[in-house]
Amino acid sequence: MRKSMCALAALVLGLACGGARADTWRCFNDVEVTCLEDGCSAANKGEFTPMDLAFASDGGLSLCAYTGCWDGTGRVLATSPFLVIAARRLPWSDPHGGPDRERDILVAFDPADRIAVVKAGGWAHPLRCQPGQAGGEG
Repeated sequence: MRKSMCALAALVLGLACGGARADTWRCFNDVEVTCLEDGCSAANKGEFTPMDLAFASDGGLSLCAYTGCWDGTGRVLATSPFLVIAARRLPWSDPHGGPDRERDILVAFDPADRIAVVKAGGWAHPLRCQPGQAGGEG
């Protein structure tokens, strides 16, 4: 989780220094959903390590799982009623990262109930979100 905190801090700092007024969010998943073309399966809380998603309304995002994160900026496809961000070929941050670990990532967020859905590789997760650095598991 340390990498995700650094990524979130960099995201927020970058927005502050750039003069941008983007809303930032931090999210975690209670279930892990894995989907392939023949079906989906789910693991319940306690049976997996939660992902850590940080994103901003300007398209900046960091999605962390296990040993690293996908970090970068996506394209904002919609802002209302849902914030939708699509990022193409985000690099994986751990030392074993390479082109084979790059992922396309989609985030769809409903600010009304603070629920996001993320699609990254074979994962398709619902996540609970809180504003900015106030986020956290629980």
